[in-house]
Amino acid sequence: MLSGMHFRAWGLFGAASVIVGAVALLGSGAQTHYVAFGAALCMGGALLVWVAVTARRVGRIGWLATTALTLAGLFLSMLVEREDVCCMYGYHRGLGYPWAWLDSYATADSMAAIAAMRSNPAKLEKSVDWLKVVLDGLFWWHVAVLVVVPVMQAGRRFQRQRP
Repeated sequence: MLSGMHFRAWGLFGAASVIVGAVALLGSGAQTHYVAFGAALCMGGALLVWVAVTARRVGRIGWLATTALTLAGLFLSMLVEREDVCCMYGYHRGLGYPWAWLDSYATADSMAAIAAMRSNPAKLEKSVDWLKVVLDGLFWWHVAVLVVVPVMQAGRRFQRQRP
């Protein structure tokens, strides 16, 4: 009984992921980070629905690997930098993918001052946008599911076929 509820929960979470991913794709306006986010949620959610419908087990090792890959993706994504000069003399720099969750923002009186800020972004005050951290974590978790679940299923199939 408990495992049946477990599989239904994965199915519901997967269906919700597909819906959120589809909304992100529809509202993307061809912005690549929206497209990547929406595609990952749609595909990962569909895979979770498949796991639930077919009652496939991923196992503790699979879920631990998923968690490890999620954390690795979340922190390695900080190598992706997006910066904007906006509002005449405003400068924004964000780290993270698909959502820049470690943000810096500053204003200046001239473009020369903006150029100086851009040349040394380490001096800018940084702030964490926790909603974007959650969204990035959700993205990277779905990417990890897309990697780990097929590998675990293939490994189990291989083990069953060995004499």
